[in-house]
Amino acid sequence: MAPPDEELLRAAAGVFAEAFGGIIRIEPDGGAPFWIDGRKAPPSVSAAAPSDVNDEGAGCCTWFAARDTLLRIFEEERFLASSFVSGRLGILGDMSVMARLNLARPRG
Repeated sequence: MAPPDEELLRAAAGVFAEAFGGIIRIEPDGGAPFWIDGRKAPPSVSAAAPSDVNDEGAGCCTWFAARDTLLRIFEEERFLASSFVSGRLGILGDMSVMARLNLARPRG
């Protein structure tokens, strides 16, 4: 499988600035998955699953979306909630992780 998209990794690292007490597996359509470990501050962004989580993401929250949708969420041009409500973002797994997210606000 191809390595994760570097632009997505950088964008995710910029928006997940605070710990959120959980793990998110990001699965871009047609791309390699990557992980956000929000159990520490600042959260880590990695192509590999955290060592205490299996590759399938059991116990995690998983996001499914097109690459462009994910970039827009990470860059805050499109808010997370509206992406989910419109069906552009699929979320499975531990939904309590979503309640604890506090994504970084746009600079400007």
